[in-house]
Amino acid sequence: MATVRNVEDEVRKTIDNADTAEVSAQLAQLREDLANLASSVKALGAGVSSEVKARASRVADDAIAAGEETVDNVRHEIQSINDNLAYQVQKNPLQALGIAAAAGFLIAIVTRR
Repeated sequence: MATVRNVEDEVRKTIDNADTAEVSAQLAQLREDLANLASSVKALGAGVSSEVKARASRVADDAIAAGEETVDNVRHEIQSINDNLAYQVQKNPLQALGIAAAAGFLIAIVTRR
């Protein structure tokens, strides 16, 4: 691949020799080199972009999976507490009624002020 300095030197030599056909050929080669460089940069950018998108997608999927697992754990814990509370109320209904009445009385006193 020709460097910019080499192309400039060749263009100057050719202009000095008044060979316009050679200048046209060198300009065409320079355009081709620039087009190849642009396509290489574009391909590199597309590769990096797809890699970043894939990485972000994996992180999002992991976060969603962790969130779903946490929700399931909380749901099971709440169900366990609910089952335990129902068992305790069935086992001691009068005690549960007394606790509920006391809690209602305390809430009434606190919210009245």
